[in-house]
Amino acid sequence: MRTVVLRVVALALLLLLALVAALTIRTLGQLPDVTIYLVRDDGTSFALEPVYRRMRAEARDAAATTHPSEATVRVAVSALAAGPSEDEAARGLGSEVPPATRVLGVRFADGVMTIDLSSDFTDGGGTASMLGRLHQVHHTAVRPGGVEAVRILVEGRPLEVLGGEGVMVDQPWRAPPAGLPRW
Repeated sequence: MRTVVLRVVALALLLLLALVAALTIRTLGQLPDVTIYLVRDDGTSFALEPVYRRMRAEARDAAATTHPSEATVRVAVSALAAGPSEDEAARGLGSEVPPATRVLGVRFADGVMTIDLSSDFTDGGGTASMLGRLHQVHHTAVRPGGVEAVRILVEGRPLEVLGGEGVMVDQPWRAPPAGLPRW
């Protein structure tokens, strides 16, 4: 009789453990795994605000052929071009990265994340818009661990000046100091 009770208790514990494992896996699958930076217009200035997104499937698909950090940055920068969700837009967030911008390539080597963007990245907007898109891409790209600097290419060529007003672009752009920029 005692053996039967011990077996029933052991079986119950195994079932409980399986249930906890299943719930944990399901919960982890719903947690955000990518941070992107959107722009908030405060009326007199602009600021970056982190937004946490769940993009595990897209990043996993991209990682099949690249380094995991490269895949994460590819997905995250593409999300900047896609713009805010309805909820994020309702909270006053937006993206200065033009919607037609495509990520042509991402490469990580020696602490530098190199991102090659389509020429659409340079289209439209004034100085505030140009600064916003540079800050968005830079801060989003330094989020994966080990990224010390970001190099931005447009159609394979280093981006040195952005926009008609001539916003100078540091290459590579070193990791930012603590805090988020305001402009």
